[in-house]
Amino acid sequence: MRPMYWLAGARWETLKHCPPSERERIAVLGSTVLIPTIMSFLGMIFYAKSRFAEPPWISVILMSLAWAFVIMNTDRILLATYRPFQSWWRRTMQVIFRFGLAAVISVAIGFPFCLDQYRPAITFRVQSELQGKLNKLREGEAAKRGDLSVERQEIRDEAAASRKTLDEEYNTKRDGLQALLPELEKAILNPDIYADDRMGEEKKKASDPEFVAPASVETRNVLAAIEAQKETIAKTKAEHEAKVSLHQRLVEAIAKEAAGQPNEFYPEPKKPGAGPRTKDMQARDRLVVAAASRLNASITGLMEAQVASDKQLSVARLADRNTYLDGLANRRETFLEEAKEKERIRKDKLAKVTAEIAALEAEQPVRLKRLADQTGALETIYDSNSKRHDETFLPVIQRIERKMNGLLDPMEETVGLYNVIFLPPPDADEKEISQQQQKWMAGLFQFLVIFGTLFVLDLVPIMTKIFSRPGPYDVLVEHPEFIANANLTAFHAEYDKHAGEWSVTGMAEQHSAPDLVRSHPRNIPAPRE
Repeated sequence: MRPMYWLAGARWETLKHCPPSERERIAVLGSTVLIPTIMSFLGMIFYAKSRFAEPPWISVILMSLAWAFVIMNTDRILLATYRPFQSWWRRTMQVIFRFGLAAVISVAIGFPFCLDQYRPAITFRVQSELQGKLNKLREGEAAKRGDLSVERQEIRDEAAASRKTLDEEYNTKRDGLQALLPELEKAILNPDIYADDRMGEEKKKASDPEFVAPASVETRNVLAAIEAQKETIAKTKAEHEAKVSLHQRLVEAIAKEAAGQPNEFYPEPKKPGAGPRTKDMQARDRLVVAAASRLNASITGLMEAQVASDKQLSVARLADRNTYLDGLANRRETFLEEAKEKERIRKDKLAKVTAEIAALEAEQPVRLKRLADQTGALETIYDSNSKRHDETFLPVIQRIERKMNGLLDPMEETVGLYNVIFLPPPDADEKEISQQQQKWMAGLFQFLVIFGTLFVLDLVPIMTKIFSRPGPYDVLVEHPEFIANANLTAFHAEYDKHAGEWSVTGMAEQHSAPDLVRSHPRNIPAPRE
C-alpha cells in the first residue's frame, strides 16, 4: 500500500501511528489519483492519434507519460497540502484551481473527441467546399490556359505568315531582277560593227520605194498648205452642193406654183398662173444658179492649185530624200556615239541590277533574323505568362488537392465543425435548413456529455478529499503545523519587544546583528486572544 500512500501525499512515518482504518482511507484517496492520471495518459494518446496520420508513437508515449505525471503530481500536491483545519479561503483557492485545471483538461480532450466524432461530416463539408473552389480554379485555369494556347498559336501563325510574305517578296524581286540579266549580259562587242550595221539598215530602208525621208521645213510648209487647200475645197464643195440642191427645189416649187399647187416655199394653194410669188422664186433661183456657178469655178481653181501643191510636195520629198541620202554617210559617227552610250547604259543598268540582287540576298537573312527575334521575344513573353499562370493556379490547386486527400489542421477542423453545426450546407433544402437548430443542440449535448464525464473524473481526488471526514492522520499532520504557525505568530508579535535581546543572545556570533535589527524593524500587531 506504500504507493497508494505516496499518491495520497501521506508520509509513512506519520501514517504508521494511525489505525488500519485510517491507513485504508488514505490508500483509497491515493487510488483516486490514478483516475485522472490514466485519463490524461489516454487523452494525450487520443489527441496525438487524431492529429497525426502517422503519429511518432515513441514520442507520443513519452509525452503521454510526462503529461500523466504532471496531472498525477498536481493531484498529489493538492491532496498533500489540503488541510481540513486550515482557513476556508485557502481551501477554496485550492478547489478553484483544481476546477479550472479540470475544465481545461476536459476541454482539451473533449473538443478533439467531438472533432473525431464529427470528422466524417467535417471532412465531407470541407471537401465539398474545397471541391467547389477547386472546380472554379480549374475552370479559370483551363480558360486562361486556352487563352494562352490561342495566343501562342496566333504568334506562330503570324510568324509563319510573315515569313511566307518575306519569302514571296524576296523571290518575286529576285526573279524579276534575274530575268533582266540575260538581256543585259549581251554586251556590244564593237561599236564600229554596230555603226556599220545601222548604216546598212538605213541604206536598205532608204532604197525601199515606200521609204519616206524625214520632212524638212519646206516640206512641212507644203504639207500644211495642202491640208489647208483640202479643207477649203471640201468646204466649197459643200456650199456648191447646197446651192445645187436649193436650185433643184426652187425649180420644182416654181412648177407647182405655176400649176396652182402647194409647194415647199408657199404651202397655201392658189389659182394657176405666173403670179408675184412665181416671179419671186424665179428671181431667187437665178441668184442661186449664179452662186453655184461661182462656187464651181472656185472649186476648179482650188483643184488646180492642189495639183500644183502636190507637184511641189513631190519636189520637196525628192529633195528631202536626196538630203537624207547625202547626210547618211555623215551619220556613222552618230551611230558610234549611240553604240557607246547604249553600252554605258547597259553596263550601268547591269551593275545596278547586280547590286540590287546582292543587296536583296544580303537583306533577306537580316529580315528573317529580325522576324525570328520578334517571334522569340513574343515566345519569351508567352513563356513568362505561362509560368506566371502556373505559379498562380497550380500551387493553389495542388494545395487544395492535398488538403482534400490529407488531414485537416485544427483550425480548419474547428471552422469545419462550426460550419457543420451552425451553418447549413450551400446546397441545403428547406428541411435541412429547418433542422440546423437541432444539429446545434445535438452537437452541444454531445460535447457537454464528454466534457462533464471528463470534468467529474478529474475532480474525483479533490472531491473525495473534501467530502471525506478528517481523520487521525490529519490531526497528526495539523498538530505540528498548528504549533509552528502559533510560534511564528508569537514571534512576529514579540519581535519588537525582544529584538535587542535576541540580537545579542541568539545572534551573538554575528557582529552585524544589532545593525540588522535596527535596519529592519517589525511592526506586527499583537495576536488577538
